[in-house]
Parts: sequence; structure tokens; C-alpha cells
Amino acid sequence: MLVVRRGKRRGDGAGSTAVADGVIPPAFRLMLGLSIVLMVVVVVLITRIRSGASGQYADQPLPVLKEVPRFSLTERDGRIVTPDDLLGSVWVAGFFFTSCTGPCPELSLRMRSLQEGLRQFNGEAKLVSFSVDPSFDTPAVLSVYAKRYSADPKLWWFLTTESEQAMHSLVKEGFLQALSPRTAGSAIIHTTQLLLVDQGGRIRTWYDGLDPGSKRLALRDVKKLLAEPTP
Repeated sequence: MLVVRRGKRRGDGAGSTAVADGVIPPAFRLMLGLSIVLMVVVVVLITRIRSGASGQYADQPLPVLKEVPRFSLTERDGRIVTPDDLLGSVWVAGFFFTSCTGPCPELSLRMRSLQEGLRQFNGEAKLVSFSVDPSFDTPAVLSVYAKRYSADPKLWWFLTTESEQAMHSLVKEGFLQALSPRTAGSAIIHTTQLLLVDQGGRIRTWYDGLDPGSKRLALRDVKKLLAEPTP
């Protein structure tokens, strides 16, 4: 509330109007109002971004980002898997390696939790983990790792290949994810994003794999995609 008092201004006679100390001038008041409006807009946008993966509003269809790249990889049980084997399912792709001591253990725990949430969809949604250290992560190694995280072979697949170069190319150029190969002074550095793929093999959105809130977003979006007509 603005306050105006009757008083003397320096150099004026008695009874002139003066603005009390601390009263906001009109120009500053306008700037303050605009700043408050801007802050409200920013808060609303951030809230909507946090409530919808990749900035998509919860009540809007997820965009089609790109087609899943072609691949032919080996699952932990020894069978060959291609994108065609996942057609008709909604799936979440993640990237890891079994000897990783950085984010991978936490990421795998998040995936295990997400796996439990996916059970409600009766096999129509899956998890697919791509090893970015395939020279070490053989099917046998992946099998041991999968058991460590209670991976259900019907819901959570682990993929590898014989060529590290091919896998890294797939991750970087096919899935467009960050990946830095192992060097003499550092381990493999890779993305912790999770990608959501629809029944037609199209990437629709992504999540921060280390964010506890991503599970809720992913389950919401999986349900949304399963309700869409199959492409």
C-alpha cells in the first residue's frame, strides 16, 4: 500500500504535498510489478517442465523425436536382438557398463525400480540396457549383472556386441547420446539419460536416469503411449 503524507518539501511552503520516506515511485513500482510477473511466469514454466518430460505438458501428446537406429546386438541369453523384436512394445533405453563405479550402480537401481512399475502393463513395456563396454561385457557377464539387479528377462533386456566401435557409434550417432571412450587416464564417460521409445520404434522423449522423479514421469508416459494407436 502506498503512503502519502502532508508535509514540507525542502524549499516549499507549508502544506505542499510530499512523498513519505520509503514510498515507491511510479516508475519503480512498474518495474517491480513486471519483475513479479516475470518470476511467476518462470515458476510456472519450470513447474510444467518438471511435470512433463523434456518440457512437454502432461496433457499433450509426446513429440516424435527420431526413429530408433538399426542395430543387431546380443542379449544376455545369447539371442540376437534387433529393433524389430521390440515393435509393438513401449520401451525405455538406458546406457551403462558393468564395471562402472560412477553413476551406473545408481542408474541400475533406478531401472530396477522402474521395472517393478512396468509390471502393471502386462509385458507391453520393457527396459533395454545397452552396454558401452562390450569388449568386457559379454553375455555371461551381463547375465551375472542382471541377476544382481533382479532383472526379469521378460521385462529387462541387456544388449552387447563384439565391437566397441560399433556400439559407441550406435550410441553417439544413432541414439544421439553423449559418450567418451576409455583413455589411459579415465574410464568411459557416458550419458545417464533414459530414452522412451514407442511401439513403432520412434524415440518420443527422455528422462534424467538419476532423478528419482523420472520414474513417475516414465510410467505416466508409457501409459500414454500404450493408449495411442500403434504406428
